[in-house]
Amino acid sequence: MALVWQNSTRSATFDRGKWQGTQNYIVYDDAQAAINVYDLASTGPPTVGFGGGQDPTLDTYLRSVGSTYTPAPDGRNRVWNVTYTFESIMGDGSAITSTDVLTETEVNFTSFECNITSEVLDIWYSNPTLPSTDALRSDPGLTPLSGGTPVYAGKDPISFVSSVMSISVRNVRNGRPDYLTLAGIIGKRNSVAFTFGANANAAQNLICPIGSLLFVGATTSRIGPNQYEVNFQFSFDPNLYFLRQVPLMDTEGVKIVLKTPASAFSDSNPYYADKVYYKQPFPSVTAFSALGLVTT
Repeated sequence: MALVWQNSTRSATFDRGKWQGTQNYIVYDDAQAAINVYDLASTGPPTVGFGGGQDPTLDTYLRSVGSTYTPAPDGRNRVWNVTYTFESIMGDGSAITSTDVLTETEVNFTSFECNITSEVLDIWYSNPTLPSTDALRSDPGLTPLSGGTPVYAGKDPISFVSSVMSISVRNVRNGRPDYLTLAGIIGKRNSVAFTFGANANAAQNLICPIGSLLFVGATTSRIGPNQYEVNFQFSFDPNLYFLRQVPLMDTEGVKIVLKTPASAFSDSNPYYADKVYYKQPFPSVTAFSALGLVTT
């Protein structure tokens, strides 16, 4: 049996930012043999896709989601009408674009959520100079703090509010996630600049400089046959790179000295912490490409 697929008609509709379409074929056997639905479904047209090869550009914005098989009214199952139904994978409400419009349970679906919150920190100096290199920001030891204005008295710091972004990215993918890889990256910062989004308008992307993004975990769940949803969680600190101020301490706590050691203690000559350092609580860095994360 050799089926002949005759490209018949097609139609397309662009509505509310999404494409829809149908492609119709007239199908018959070259020896005029009877045909059944299984023959049609297991064979398919020689050129799969919207337009049957005659509409290649629009075909890239549509995907086949169903098909209908109807025998011609000759009563002998020799001629069939086959109609493929297509739906949009792209569109932005006005023209063809690369905007993802997959539904939440479809493979390759991606969502991005960002929650900007405040984190209260103890500081001894306001507006100090951050370490100038990525290596110093990742030093597991103590980096001397420079610059800034003392904002404490004696041993006690003051509270400082720092903005931190909690980022969640949800992917739907085929296949079970690599759980050990995910676990091995928790608590590490990005070793290369990382971008959330791939918009032509750079202002709509979120770019995370080296060391400013921390992977804090992921949740995974099976949502279908060999299909999994993975929810990646990150913390983004664009201002401090997770560095914390730590004072020099001795057996009695924070080591303090007079502002002017040769003068007596007074309101204008209080005790200050002798030295203050930067400490990086998350010194390990790695390339987040190992997560297999899709961020667009």
